[in-house]
Order: sequence, then structure tokens, then C-alpha cells
Amino acid sequence: MKIGTLKVKRNYTILQMVLDAVALLICYATVQCVFSFGDFIDTMNDRITSSNSEVTGLVVWQWNIVWVAISALVIVISLLMIYLPRKMPKKYIINETNAQKYSDIVITAITCLRIPTLLAVFEGMCIHQNILTSAYDRIITPQIPFDIILSIVIIYFAVKSIKKIQPNNNEEK
Repeated sequence: MKIGTLKVKRNYTILQMVLDAVALLICYATVQCVFSFGDFIDTMNDRITSSNSEVTGLVVWQWNIVWVAISALVIVISLLMIYLPRKMPKKYIINETNAQKYSDIVITAITCLRIPTLLAVFEGMCIHQNILTSAYDRIITPQIPFDIILSIVIIYFAVKSIKKIQPNNNEEK
């Protein structure tokens, strides 16, 4: 792994392991909910067609698989952001002494941001399923705004941590 021309190594912490496990659990829950919803819709469609064979316009659930694909895409993009080389930031001074700390902060922030993003995808899937079943009660939930606020807080603390490792700040203290 590189930051510009500086080589850094991947420090895989316990926190990142826990966050990766939580991310996989959220993806698993998304897959389970999509296919459980599919079974529910198939059962409802079978009941409707058995009682009235002239019924058309039944609910198609297969479009819900897009939520599984989006969840997988979030994980793939975050892994690419972690393992692909990064450009040297123009706003911060990164040298041989603080490159590893900078890399660790960025990787931890990316790993942390994966959780609210996956939760927002899960909530989007739930909203989509509510719309498909015409269950319009409580479509709007505070989950997505909460995920946005949590992401902003994570980015704020990552930037604050990066500012702390800058050579100018350390020399003044």
C-alpha cells in the first residue's frame, strides 16, 4: 500500500475486525430480508391467482435483489478505497514519520463509514418493500438522517485526528 511514494502497511486492528463482522452481518440481513420478502410475495401472488385467475399486475419482487448488489458494491468500494494506493494529500503534510498514522486513520474512517452506509441501504430496502406491499405507514424513518449525521461525525473526527498528526501542530505543543 502506498500514499504517494511512501510505503505503508495495513494494520488490521480489533476495532476494524469487529466493524467488518458487523458489515457482513448487515449484508447477510439484507440478503435474508430480500429473499424472505420474495417468498412472502410469491405466496401472496399464488393465493391471489388461485382465487381469481384473471388477476394481472401482480407484485414482482426480483427488483429487490438490487439492494443486495448495492450492499456488495459498498463493501467492494470500501475495500478498494482501503487497498488501492492513495495520492498524496495536498491539504496535509504527509512524510515518512506520520504516513503510517495517516493511513491508519483513513482506513479506520473508511471502515467506520461502511456501517452507516450499509444501514442506509438496508433502510432503503425496507422503504422499497413497504412501497411494494402498499404498507405506507411509517415509510419515513429517522434512520437515514441518523446515518448521514453519523457519517459526518466520523469524517469530522478523522479530519481532526489527521490534523493532530501534522508536523506543525506537534512542534507547537
